[in-house]
Amino acid sequence: MHIVIDNPASWGDKVNFVDSNNVVVGYDLGQNCCEHAGWYISEIECCDSDDSRRVPDVDSYIFDVDYFECVSDSTCFDDGGLARFRLVHPNKPDLFLHIFNSHNGYYGHGFSVEHSGKTIIDSSL
Repeated sequence: MHIVIDNPASWGDKVNFVDSNNVVVGYDLGQNCCEHAGWYISEIECCDSDDSRRVPDVDSYIFDVDYFECVSDSTCFDDGGLARFRLVHPNKPDLFLHIFNSHNGYYGHGFSVEHSGKTIIDSSL
């Protein structure tokens, strides 16, 4: 899996997670006022906005395209939410990609999932 962070001035911050099966999770991290958006990869499914925990070794992991979970928990995210994706490897424990946005109800961040160029999910947090 490759993680590509793009920061051109004209488009804002974006991050793309790409596996060897050409599954792409793209997330818009362009910062606005009154919000906290980010991502992290952890060994557990968790529900918070702690983007300081990032598992660095995701080589040879791929997305489980049948697993997607969206969490809306006002104690963690105000009016935002979290989307969770499972990463699998034949000889290692599963990992979970979390993308999140905690905001006041006004600022959303778009994300999409594509497999071989076909959009599977197009949503926002």
